[in-house]
Amino acid sequence: MVEPASPEHVRSIPKVELHVHVEGAARPSTLTNLARQNGIELPVQDLASLYAYEGLEDFIGAYDIVCRCLVSAADYERVTHESLELAHLAGVQYREMFFSPTFALRRGIPFKTVWQGLAAGVSEARKDFGIECKLILDIDKPSGPGPARELIDLALGCDREVLVGIGGDAGEDGVDLVAFVEPFEFARQQGFRTTMHLSEEGPASDIAVGVRQIGVDRVDHGFNLLKDMDLTREVVERQVPVTVCPTSNVEIGLLDSLSDHPAPAMRQHGVLVSINSDNAEMFRIDLADEFLRVQEAFGYGLADLEDLSIAAIQSSWLDDASKTEMKRQFTTRFQELRSEMGRTERAFEL
Repeated sequence: MVEPASPEHVRSIPKVELHVHVEGAARPSTLTNLARQNGIELPVQDLASLYAYEGLEDFIGAYDIVCRCLVSAADYERVTHESLELAHLAGVQYREMFFSPTFALRRGIPFKTVWQGLAAGVSEARKDFGIECKLILDIDKPSGPGPARELIDLALGCDREVLVGIGGDAGEDGVDLVAFVEPFEFARQQGFRTTMHLSEEGPASDIAVGVRQIGVDRVDHGFNLLKDMDLTREVVERQVPVTVCPTSNVEIGLLDSLSDHPAPAMRQHGVLVSINSDNAEMFRIDLADEFLRVQEAFGYGLADLEDLSIAAIQSSWLDDASKTEMKRQFTTRFQELRSEMGRTERAFEL
Protein backbone atom coordinates (compact mmCIF):
# COMPACT_ATOMS: atom_id res chain seq x y z
CA MET A 1 0.00 0.00 0.00
CA VAL A 2 1.31 3.44 -0.96
CA GLU A 3 1.63 5.70 2.07
CA PRO A 4 1.27 9.40 1.25
CA ALA A 5 3.62 11.98 2.72
CA SER A 6 2.25 14.57 5.11
CA PRO A 7 1.83 18.19 3.97
CA GLU A 8 4.73 19.18 6.24
CA HIS A 9 6.95 16.51 4.72
CA VAL A 10 5.98 17.43 1.15
CA ARG A 11 6.67 21.11 1.74
CA SER A 12 10.10 20.25 3.18
CA ILE A 13 11.20 18.09 0.23
CA PRO A 14 13.92 19.98 -1.70
CA LYS A 15 12.63 20.79 -5.17
CA VAL A 16 13.61 22.12 -8.58
CA GLU A 17 11.10 24.04 -10.71
CA LEU A 18 11.54 24.50 -14.45
CA HIS A 19 8.22 25.83 -15.73
CA VAL A 20 6.96 28.95 -13.98
CA HIS A 21 6.33 32.49 -15.24
CA VAL A 22 7.48 35.38 -13.08
CA GLU A 23 4.58 37.64 -14.03
CA GLY A 24 2.06 34.99 -13.02
CA ALA A 25 3.91 34.01 -9.84
CA ALA A 26 3.62 37.33 -7.95
CA ARG A 27 0.89 37.95 -5.39
CA PRO A 28 -2.23 39.59 -6.88
CA SER A 29 -2.26 42.02 -3.93
CA THR A 30 1.24 43.18 -4.89
CA LEU A 31 0.24 43.65 -8.51
CA THR A 32 -2.93 45.54 -7.55
CA ASN A 33 -0.82 47.81 -5.35
CA LEU A 34 1.66 48.43 -8.16
CA ALA A 35 -1.17 49.27 -10.55
CA ARG A 36 -2.46 51.95 -8.17
CA GLN A 37 1.08 53.24 -7.63
CA ASN A 38 1.64 53.47 -11.40
CA GLY A 39 -1.75 54.99 -12.22
CA ILE A 40 -2.86 51.91 -14.17
CA GLU A 41 -6.61 51.53 -14.42
CA LEU A 42 -7.69 47.93 -13.87
CA PRO A 43 -11.05 46.39 -14.81
CA VAL A 44 -11.43 45.05 -11.25
CA GLN A 45 -10.59 46.23 -7.73
CA ASP A 46 -8.64 43.07 -6.90
CA LEU A 47 -6.74 41.13 -9.58
CA ALA A 48 -7.44 37.84 -7.80
CA SER A 49 -11.06 38.12 -8.96
CA LEU A 50 -9.81 37.62 -12.53
CA TYR A 51 -8.14 34.32 -11.69
CA ALA A 52 -10.77 31.98 -13.12
CA TYR A 53 -10.56 31.07 -16.79
CA GLU A 54 -12.75 29.79 -19.60
CA GLY A 55 -9.77 28.61 -21.63
CA LEU A 56 -6.22 29.50 -22.70
CA GLU A 57 -7.27 32.64 -24.56
CA ASP A 58 -9.14 33.88 -21.49
CA PHE A 59 -6.11 33.15 -19.31
CA ILE A 60 -3.78 35.06 -21.67
CA GLY A 61 -6.17 38.02 -21.41
CA ALA A 62 -5.84 37.96 -17.62
CA TYR A 63 -2.07 37.58 -17.95
CA ASP A 64 -1.94 40.70 -20.10
CA ILE A 65 -3.77 42.64 -17.38
CA VAL A 66 -1.24 41.35 -14.82
CA CYS A 67 1.62 42.54 -17.01
CA ARG A 68 0.11 46.04 -17.29
CA CYS A 69 0.80 46.54 -13.58
CA LEU A 70 4.57 46.36 -14.11
CA VAL A 71 6.14 49.60 -15.31
CA SER A 72 9.54 50.24 -13.70
CA ALA A 73 12.65 48.19 -13.05
CA ALA A 74 11.74 48.38 -9.35
CA ASP A 75 8.39 46.75 -10.12
CA TYR A 76 10.07 43.85 -11.90
CA GLU A 77 12.62 43.52 -9.11
CA ARG A 78 9.85 43.37 -6.51
CA VAL A 79 7.77 40.69 -8.22
CA THR A 80 10.85 38.62 -9.07
CA HIS A 81 12.10 38.73 -5.49
CA GLU A 82 8.61 37.98 -4.17
CA SER A 83 8.03 35.05 -6.52
CA LEU A 84 11.34 33.52 -5.44
CA GLU A 85 10.50 34.03 -1.76
CA LEU A 86 7.25 32.12 -2.31
CA ALA A 87 9.16 29.38 -4.13
CA HIS A 88 11.67 29.17 -1.27
CA LEU A 89 8.79 28.65 1.19
CA ALA A 90 7.61 25.76 -1.01
CA GLY A 91 10.99 24.03 -0.78
CA VAL A 92 12.33 25.14 -4.17
CA GLN A 93 16.13 25.41 -4.15
CA TYR A 94 16.73 25.93 -7.86
CA ARG A 95 14.42 27.44 -10.46
CA GLU A 96 14.55 28.18 -14.19
CA MET A 97 11.93 30.90 -14.64
CA PHE A 98 10.28 32.41 -17.71
CA PHE A 99 9.64 36.08 -18.38
CA SER A 100 7.60 37.48 -21.27
CA PRO A 101 8.95 40.87 -22.42
CA THR A 102 6.55 41.12 -25.38
CA PHE A 103 3.76 42.28 -23.06
CA ALA A 104 5.97 45.11 -21.75
CA LEU A 105 7.39 46.10 -25.14
CA ARG A 106 3.87 46.52 -26.53
CA ARG A 107 3.32 49.21 -23.90
CA GLY A 108 6.57 51.02 -24.72
CA ILE A 109 8.54 49.75 -21.71
CA PRO A 110 12.20 49.29 -22.74
CA PHE A 111 13.64 45.79 -22.64
CA LYS A 112 16.50 47.16 -20.52
CA THR A 113 14.03 48.20 -17.81
CA VAL A 114 12.52 44.72 -17.68
CA TRP A 115 15.89 42.98 -17.61
CA GLN A 116 17.46 45.22 -14.96
CA GLY A 117 14.54 44.57 -12.61
CA LEU A 118 14.52 40.83 -13.17
CA ALA A 119 18.28 40.45 -12.70
CA ALA A 120 18.22 42.54 -9.52
CA GLY A 121 15.36 40.46 -8.11
CA VAL A 122 17.22 37.22 -8.82
CA SER A 123 20.36 38.55 -7.15
CA GLU A 124 18.55 39.80 -4.05
CA ALA A 125 16.60 36.54 -3.67
CA ARG A 126 19.84 34.58 -3.79
CA LYS A 127 21.20 36.69 -0.93
CA ASP A 128 17.99 36.66 1.12
CA PHE A 129 16.75 33.09 0.65
CA GLY A 130 19.64 31.10 -0.79
CA ILE A 131 17.54 30.17 -3.83
CA GLU A 132 19.32 29.96 -7.19
CA CYS A 133 17.41 31.13 -10.26
CA LYS A 134 18.19 31.26 -13.96
CA LEU A 135 15.95 33.05 -16.45
CA ILE A 136 14.38 32.04 -19.76
CA LEU A 137 13.20 34.68 -22.22
CA ASP A 138 9.86 33.66 -23.71
CA ILE A 139 9.15 34.79 -27.24
CA ASP A 140 5.47 35.26 -28.15
CA LYS A 141 4.69 32.56 -30.72
CA PRO A 142 1.66 34.32 -32.30
CA SER A 143 3.85 37.37 -33.05
CA GLY A 144 5.89 35.31 -35.48
CA PRO A 145 9.58 34.61 -36.19
CA GLY A 146 10.61 38.21 -36.92
CA PRO A 147 9.83 39.58 -33.45
CA ALA A 148 11.26 36.36 -32.00
CA ARG A 149 14.62 37.06 -33.65
CA GLU A 150 14.51 40.66 -32.43
CA LEU A 151 14.04 39.47 -28.85
CA ILE A 152 16.87 36.98 -29.17
CA ASP A 153 19.11 39.80 -30.42
CA LEU A 154 18.19 41.79 -27.31
CA ALA A 155 18.95 38.76 -25.16
CA LEU A 156 22.55 38.74 -26.39
CA GLY A 157 23.24 41.82 -24.27
CA CYS A 158 22.04 40.24 -21.01
CA ASP A 159 24.13 38.62 -18.30
CA ARG A 160 24.54 35.10 -19.65
CA GLU A 161 25.14 33.70 -16.19
CA VAL A 162 21.50 34.58 -15.45
CA LEU A 163 19.76 34.38 -18.83
CA VAL A 164 20.33 30.82 -19.98
CA GLY A 165 17.49 29.99 -22.35
CA ILE A 166 14.93 30.99 -24.95
CA GLY A 167 11.36 29.69 -24.74
CA GLY A 168 8.12 30.19 -26.61
CA ASP A 169 4.76 30.79 -24.97
CA ALA A 170 1.19 31.99 -25.73
CA GLY A 171 -1.22 30.07 -27.95
CA GLU A 172 -0.50 27.51 -30.65
CA ASP A 173 -3.73 27.69 -32.64
CA GLY A 174 -3.00 29.06 -36.11
CA VAL A 175 0.74 29.47 -35.40
CA ASP A 176 3.25 28.29 -38.01
CA LEU A 177 5.71 26.57 -35.68
CA VAL A 178 8.09 25.64 -38.52
CA ALA A 179 8.76 29.37 -38.97
CA PHE A 180 10.68 29.31 -35.67
CA VAL A 181 13.34 26.89 -36.90
CA GLU A 182 15.72 29.70 -37.93
CA PRO A 183 15.46 31.98 -34.85
CA PHE A 184 15.76 29.04 -32.45
CA GLU A 185 18.75 27.65 -34.34
CA PHE A 186 20.31 31.12 -34.10
CA ALA A 187 19.64 31.13 -30.35
CA ARG A 188 21.43 27.80 -29.92
CA GLN A 189 24.37 29.05 -31.99
CA GLN A 190 24.65 31.89 -29.46
CA GLY A 191 24.82 29.40 -26.60
CA PHE A 192 21.23 29.52 -25.37
CA ARG A 193 19.27 26.43 -24.40
CA THR A 194 15.80 26.23 -25.94
CA THR A 195 12.34 25.09 -24.94
CA MET A 196 8.81 25.78 -26.12
CA HIS A 197 5.22 25.47 -24.92
CA LEU A 198 3.98 22.66 -27.16
CA SER A 199 0.73 20.74 -27.11
CA GLU A 200 -0.75 22.80 -24.33
CA GLU A 201 -3.78 23.28 -26.56
CA GLY A 202 -2.44 21.77 -29.79
CA PRO A 203 -1.96 18.23 -31.09
CA ALA A 204 1.01 15.89 -30.63
CA SER A 205 2.21 16.95 -34.07
CA ASP A 206 3.19 20.31 -32.53
CA ILE A 207 5.58 18.44 -30.23
CA ALA A 208 6.96 16.60 -33.27
CA VAL A 209 7.72 19.93 -34.97
CA GLY A 210 9.37 21.23 -31.83
CA VAL A 211 11.54 18.17 -31.25
CA ARG A 212 12.36 17.15 -34.83
CA GLN A 213 12.49 20.48 -36.68
CA ILE A 214 12.92 23.33 -34.21
CA GLY A 215 15.22 21.17 -32.11
CA VAL A 216 14.13 22.24 -28.65
CA ASP A 217 16.05 20.86 -25.68
CA ARG A 218 12.92 20.59 -23.57
CA VAL A 219 9.14 20.49 -24.08
CA ASP A 220 6.77 22.52 -21.91
CA HIS A 221 3.35 20.94 -21.23
CA GLY A 222 3.47 18.22 -23.93
CA PHE A 223 -0.10 17.40 -22.96
CA ASN A 224 -0.97 15.21 -25.97
CA LEU A 225 2.39 13.47 -26.35
CA LEU A 226 1.03 9.95 -25.75
CA LYS A 227 -1.34 10.27 -28.70
CA ASP A 228 1.71 9.63 -30.92
CA MET A 229 3.55 6.59 -29.58
CA ASP A 230 6.32 6.74 -32.20
CA LEU A 231 7.04 10.30 -31.04
CA THR A 232 6.79 9.19 -27.40
CA ARG A 233 9.42 6.51 -28.00
CA GLU A 234 11.67 9.09 -29.65
CA VAL A 235 11.26 11.52 -26.74
CA VAL A 236 12.10 8.70 -24.31
CA GLU A 237 15.11 7.50 -26.31
CA ARG A 238 16.51 11.02 -26.60
CA GLN A 239 15.53 11.82 -22.99
CA VAL A 240 13.87 15.09 -24.01
CA PRO A 241 12.43 16.43 -20.72
CA VAL A 242 8.76 17.35 -20.48
CA THR A 243 7.71 19.95 -17.89
CA VAL A 244 4.10 19.17 -16.98
CA CYS A 245 1.77 21.54 -15.13
CA PRO A 246 -1.30 19.53 -14.04
CA THR A 247 -3.18 22.22 -12.10
CA SER A 248 -2.65 24.67 -14.95
CA ASN A 249 -4.14 22.22 -17.43
CA VAL A 250 -7.23 21.82 -15.24
CA GLU A 251 -7.55 25.57 -14.62
CA ILE A 252 -7.65 26.44 -18.32
CA GLY A 253 -10.13 23.67 -19.10
CA LEU A 254 -8.05 20.93 -20.74
CA LEU A 255 -9.19 18.50 -18.04
CA ASP A 256 -12.12 18.19 -15.68
CA SER A 257 -10.04 16.45 -13.03
CA LEU A 258 -6.37 16.28 -12.08
CA SER A 259 -6.64 12.49 -11.94
CA ASP A 260 -7.16 12.48 -15.72
CA HIS A 261 -3.77 14.07 -16.40
CA PRO A 262 -1.43 11.97 -18.60
CA ALA A 263 1.69 12.58 -16.43
CA PRO A 264 1.59 9.17 -14.66
CA ALA A 265 1.24 7.37 -18.00
CA MET A 266 4.08 9.45 -19.45
CA ARG A 267 6.32 8.34 -16.58
CA GLN A 268 5.31 4.71 -17.04
CA HIS A 269 6.43 4.97 -20.67
CA GLY A 270 9.81 6.34 -19.54
CA VAL A 271 9.30 10.04 -20.33
CA LEU A 272 11.48 12.34 -18.21
CA VAL A 273 8.71 14.27 -16.44
CA SER A 274 8.93 17.11 -13.92
CA ILE A 275 6.05 18.69 -12.01
CA ASN A 276 5.66 22.48 -12.11
CA SER A 277 3.29 25.27 -11.02
CA ASP A 278 3.28 27.29 -14.30
CA ASN A 279 1.67 30.56 -13.13
CA ALA A 280 1.69 29.85 -9.43
CA GLU A 281 -0.28 32.75 -7.95
CA MET A 282 -2.67 32.97 -10.90
CA PHE A 283 -3.58 29.34 -10.15
CA ARG A 284 -3.50 29.91 -6.35
CA ILE A 285 -0.79 27.31 -5.71
CA ASP A 286 2.94 26.87 -5.16
CA LEU A 287 5.09 23.87 -6.06
CA ALA A 288 4.50 22.20 -2.68
CA ASP A 289 0.75 22.49 -3.28
CA GLU A 290 1.23 20.95 -6.72
CA PHE A 291 3.17 18.03 -5.24
CA LEU A 292 0.39 17.45 -2.71
CA ARG A 293 -2.24 17.58 -5.43
CA VAL A 294 -0.51 15.07 -7.70
CA GLN A 295 0.18 12.81 -4.73
CA GLU A 296 -3.55 12.57 -4.09
CA ALA A 297 -4.73 12.57 -7.71
CA PHE A 298 -2.17 10.05 -9.01
CA GLY A 299 -2.05 7.81 -5.94
CA TYR A 300 1.62 8.61 -5.42
CA GLY A 301 3.68 7.99 -2.31
CA LEU A 302 6.76 9.67 -0.89
CA ALA A 303 9.15 7.78 -3.19
CA ASP A 304 7.30 9.08 -6.26
CA LEU A 305 7.65 12.67 -5.06
CA GLU A 306 11.34 12.18 -4.34
CA ASP A 307 11.80 10.67 -7.80
CA LEU A 308 10.01 13.63 -9.38
CA SER A 309 12.36 15.99 -7.55
CA ILE A 310 15.38 14.11 -8.91
CA ALA A 311 13.85 14.05 -12.40
CA ALA A 312 13.58 17.84 -12.30
CA ILE A 313 17.31 18.09 -11.53
CA GLN A 314 18.03 15.83 -14.49
CA SER A 315 15.71 17.91 -16.70
CA SER A 316 17.40 21.19 -15.75
CA TRP A 317 20.05 23.07 -17.69
CA LEU A 318 22.65 22.76 -14.97
CA ASP A 319 25.97 21.23 -16.04
CA ASP A 320 26.57 17.57 -15.26
CA ALA A 321 28.80 18.20 -12.25
CA SER A 322 26.22 20.54 -10.70
CA LYS A 323 23.45 18.02 -11.32
CA THR A 324 25.45 15.28 -9.62
CA GLU A 325 26.15 17.46 -6.59
CA MET A 326 22.55 18.62 -6.32
CA LYS A 327 21.29 15.03 -6.50
CA ARG A 328 23.68 14.12 -3.70
CA GLN A 329 22.46 17.02 -1.57
CA PHE A 330 18.80 16.24 -2.27
CA THR A 331 19.05 12.53 -1.46
CA THR A 332 20.88 13.32 1.77
CA ARG A 333 18.02 15.63 2.72
CA PHE A 334 15.45 13.02 1.66
CA GLN A 335 16.98 10.59 4.14
CA GLU A 336 17.09 13.21 6.90
CA LEU A 337 13.42 14.00 6.35
CA ARG A 338 12.50 10.32 6.34
CA SER A 339 14.23 9.96 9.69
CA GLU A 340 12.61 13.10 11.13
CA MET A 341 9.15 12.02 9.94
CA GLY A 342 9.52 8.41 11.08
CA ARG A 343 9.56 6.98 7.58
CA THR A 344 11.53 4.00 6.29
CA GLU A 345 15.03 4.72 5.01
CA ARG A 346 15.42 4.36 1.25
CA ALA A 347 18.39 3.47 -0.93
CA PHE A 348 18.99 5.86 -3.82
CA GLU A 349 20.90 5.11 -7.01
CA LEU A 350 22.32 8.25 -8.62
